[in-house]
Amino acid sequence: MLIHKEQLNMRCCPGLQPQSVRLLILFVIWMMVGTVTAQEASDAFPVIIEHKFGSTTITQAPERVVSIGFTEQDPLLALDVVPVAVRYWYGDESDAIFPWADDEANGAQPIVLNMPFGNLNYEAILGLEPDLIVAVYSGITQEEYDALSQIAPTIAQSGEYIDFGIPWQEATQVIGTALGKSEEAAGAVERVESLFAGAREQNPEFAGKSVAVVYSYGAGSYGFYTAQDPRGRFFADLGFVVPDDLVEIAGENFYADISTERLDLIDRDLIVFVGMQFAEGGREAIINDPLIQRLRAVQEGRVIFTSEAYDDALQFSSVLSLEYALAGILPELQAALGSGATTTASVQESSQCEPGFRLFDHEYLAGDPLCIPENPQRILALELSALESVLLADKGLVGTANWLHDEVPVLLPELAPALEGVADTGYLANLEVALQANPDLILAVDGDIDLDAGNQIAPVVMPKAGIEHNWKLSMEFWSAVLGTQDLYADMLANYEARIAEFKEALTGQPEVSIIGTSSYGTYMWLEDTAPGVVVADAGLLRPESQSLIGEAAVERYGEQRWIQISEERFDLADADDIFVFTYATTDPEILETENTAMEAFRTNPVWNSLAAVEAGHVYYVGPYWWRAQTYLLANKVLDDLFANLTDSRADTPVLNLTD
Repeated sequence: MLIHKEQLNMRCCPGLQPQSVRLLILFVIWMMVGTVTAQEASDAFPVIIEHKFGSTTITQAPERVVSIGFTEQDPLLALDVVPVAVRYWYGDESDAIFPWADDEANGAQPIVLNMPFGNLNYEAILGLEPDLIVAVYSGITQEEYDALSQIAPTIAQSGEYIDFGIPWQEATQVIGTALGKSEEAAGAVERVESLFAGAREQNPEFAGKSVAVVYSYGAGSYGFYTAQDPRGRFFADLGFVVPDDLVEIAGENFYADISTERLDLIDRDLIVFVGMQFAEGGREAIINDPLIQRLRAVQEGRVIFTSEAYDDALQFSSVLSLEYALAGILPELQAALGSGATTTASVQESSQCEPGFRLFDHEYLAGDPLCIPENPQRILALELSALESVLLADKGLVGTANWLHDEVPVLLPELAPALEGVADTGYLANLEVALQANPDLILAVDGDIDLDAGNQIAPVVMPKAGIEHNWKLSMEFWSAVLGTQDLYADMLANYEARIAEFKEALTGQPEVSIIGTSSYGTYMWLEDTAPGVVVADAGLLRPESQSLIGEAAVERYGEQRWIQISEERFDLADADDIFVFTYATTDPEILETENTAMEAFRTNPVWNSLAAVEAGHVYYVGPYWWRAQTYLLANKVLDDLFANLTDSRADTPVLNLTD
């Protein structure tokens, strides 16, 4: 997971074994690249650095700095010093410069030393001919320090902290002093601290709230960080408090694993899951863990999962990465705790976006983070859940795809008036029509629009493929894009209230079959489809033939999610109750074709021989809202379940445009 001291021992690069030929290659590279010279120092030399192993005297401004700590490249670059070599931690083994440091690196590519924790390659370091070795965030031992000091002056962390526990401010200042740039280091620290001060001032509700900063190896395996760890310290610097009982459990360590029996320990005012990129199954495995779902903070939405880009910045917690992390994580904190505060101007500037724009990143975002309007008002929505999100949020819609113009009046007639007068972009989106609509944001999925061309018109946001099979994931993503997380929270709470009503009204636990049929054929919709999610949320069982997910479905049927069946296999559709839906359209010609196909299906003798059909437990619903990939459609499915399985209706109304 790349988080604990002993876990830093990852992979060693064979090319950095102590071999004479390697030294020759390194020397040749050095001669080709030339010496990277530090900018002129502002302090007088010699300088003396006190640290846990004693003191180090540096007699003159260093010109060949080798960084063997796991994050020291950031403070070095912040002080205009490009190191000769840096140490690999995780990520791209060929490039240890992360996005937040790209500008400071200015295209420079230091040599990357792949040295797992506890396995320094002294010969490789010697071959780089350093005049300063920076090992502040390295966790080196006395023996390692002694060996490094024989190569060049070496600086380490203060003995006041556990290994890897030195605050970023002090690490930056120590490195700055060693470079003869103490004033510059102090200025860099002050600038970042001012961002946190501004965030605390604008979000006073953070003050004193308890936080559990949690890591996981996968569902069923959890632990937490204390404020001695940079990840815990990040939230402490925003005003949150790591509870004393967690600190006591960790003892002299900056982290502690906990058993599943004591997950109550992390049930605090706020739970922050970090390092999900290293957890088996990622966010989805964690949020679906029944033990996690029982936590009050999770049930009330007081939980965030840091996305990979910002999680990387949090893992580093350096003078450069913290600005980047704050820009991405602060809005998530505000949403989780119901804060209406906005980020400070400095944080917005750190996103490298123009005024009025913000840097958007999300775990479900396809592609790299991008700048989007802070308050978009002219939106081109080319996907159904995006369209619904825009309209329910009362954002300005300027265009949508032709199939949505055709189907929304049937699927969601309550939204149809909002489409009057907006541009019809066709499918694939007609770029000329899109340009004339003058959008400030384009919401799409892969295949809706030419991405490169679309980005020339307005920022195009696309989610990763697959989230459309769960309305909650889709609507969560689009709410993050639109900045309407509070609306999504209301949607989720409303849906869950209606689900609870259904479960109370339901007697028994019937098996439910979901069948989609049209002129294209008849298909079983399995558990991991959008309607399958709603049926599962409602606590209903599925027949064994439709309960397969992923590889299990592929192994049996050769496909997953939607399995086409011929009339010879209609028996696979049988269950206690069957719901059948079909295609939606306002096109008269297509509608006639589909009506003919549906009539043929309903009168098919094999179909009518099924037990559920003979018992009158087949329900022809639709048209096609059982696709269920939006909040409103999911609730239409739930309404069908109420009407046909409980002979009642929900007391809790669905949110609508007027809400």
